[in-house]
Amino acid sequence: MGLSARAELTVAQRRVLELIESAHHPMTAAEVASALGLHHNTVREHLDALIEAGFVEVSTNPTGRRGRPALHYASTAPDPAEVLDSYLTLLDAISETLGTSPQAQKLALDIGRRWAQLMSSAQRIEEPAEGASPAERATSLLPGLSLMGFAPVAQGETLVLKSCPLITGSRVPRPLVCLMHEGYLNEVYERAGLHRSPANDVGARTRLRLTPLLGDGCHITVES
Repeated sequence: MGLSARAELTVAQRRVLELIESAHHPMTAAEVASALGLHHNTVREHLDALIEAGFVEVSTNPTGRRGRPALHYASTAPDPAEVLDSYLTLLDAISETLGTSPQAQKLALDIGRRWAQLMSSAQRIEEPAEGASPAERATSLLPGLSLMGFAPVAQGETLVLKSCPLITGSRVPRPLVCLMHEGYLNEVYERAGLHRSPANDVGARTRLRLTPLLGDGCHITVES
């Protein structure tokens, strides 16, 4: 199965695959047909194509009754939690290799900024109201943070990240990883011009500070 194989699927095949991927148990062709409102034979054709492409696997579940047991279809994709854990291990390795020196902290911030530059086309920024305060301007980042899985909320002068996609069970990001995120935030903040103060404070600039893993989440505050 090549990296571009998914893009080569038809719209109908992708619908079938997405349904099977979202299911919590293997599905029969009849269940897929009922859920999508498609003819059973059409679904079987799509399933056969997905099996050939390597996206779906088929198994039987003997019932002890006469006749052929129903075929059950499941996604071949690994558990997302296991995939995430492997990438968290990579981030841990990077953090340990960089160390904890001031130079390592600066490099982590630079990595975060480069991350934001590479992600620029996918970022969502709301236009702040004219004359908005620095804290109000920072709320323009909320849509993008939501898309990244941080469940942000504005609380007074602070943006609170109620969730972190890099936390799993007892595992939390290393401090350098949080610094990378701070660098990312500041790059997005500056590229959108949000760091500039209102016209009556010409020359003043602000930056964002990320304080991770507090009692109610991670805090983003604006500093002069």
